[in-house]
Amino acid sequence: MLLGFSTPIPRSVPLNPLRDALKLPAVVIRHRELLGAFVRRELRARIEGSLLGRVWPVVQPALTFLIFYAIFGLVLGIQYSEDLAPHPPAGPGWRATFYLITGILPWTALADSLGRGTGVVLENANLIKKIAFPSELLPLYQVVVFHVYFLIGFVILLGIELLVNGSLPGTLAWFPAILVVQMMFITALTLLFSAANVFVRDVMQVVPIALTFWMFSTPVFYDMNALGARAEAMGATPVAGAGSDEIKYWMAEHMWMNPMATLLDFYRSIFSYGRIDFPLERLGGMFLLSAVLLYVCYAFFLRCKGRFADEV
Repeated sequence: MLLGFSTPIPRSVPLNPLRDALKLPAVVIRHRELLGAFVRRELRARIEGSLLGRVWPVVQPALTFLIFYAIFGLVLGIQYSEDLAPHPPAGPGWRATFYLITGILPWTALADSLGRGTGVVLENANLIKKIAFPSELLPLYQVVVFHVYFLIGFVILLGIELLVNGSLPGTLAWFPAILVVQMMFITALTLLFSAANVFVRDVMQVVPIALTFWMFSTPVFYDMNALGARAEAMGATPVAGAGSDEIKYWMAEHMWMNPMATLLDFYRSIFSYGRIDFPLERLGGMFLLSAVLLYVCYAFFLRCKGRFADEV
């Protein structure tokens, strides 16, 4: 019996990865109850035995928000652009905090999904060996779980901005589209690494290191536009040399090559800045990139899954 399902799922016809990679939405819909059972089990496991129980998913992001406000907003007094929300008289402390949180929430969804999802196939070796079931649900449910936490954190963030700023920007209507693109992108990487880790166990060790480097090359904690403008004011150019100002300027000019930097800019466009001129063409480009990446990574996963039982 698997999570309340007593009837084994029958083995399917031989896989054709390039063809079947297009069927991921159909697989999710067909096995939505099983996927939901995995998600519920994971969420219950995270709150069982704790004193606050079901309150933790709300308390944790709220406390994180307060910590960042105290450290970055009040103690360090980090300054950001005046056009950030919340607007005066809320003060720059709130602006810095909101800017940071709108970067930390999506980044945490990525880092946690990859951190837990990379090893999830190996961790469920008993299922892989004993029963025929869609193993792609294993990395998928990890992505869903951490996006539940992401949504809780974002709702809290919206509530605090409404309390502090008195209103919410109309550009938040773009949020569902950005969330879909984010989940496609993160799902693609999670499928890729979870399959690769079955055959090369070093992947599990490399992913945290790569995430650390990726995080510091992504404007999660800093405003890349402000750094680039400051470097340009100091006379930096892409060909001037290899000094720190030139590196900052080069990063600012080429930040569009970093998909996570693009996603963070989307969230800050609709939330921190409330821009009317939302970069729709960039969202379309990111959607296309995520869709192609998801197709390729799922095809790779399908190509590998027939050998999972022999390797785990």
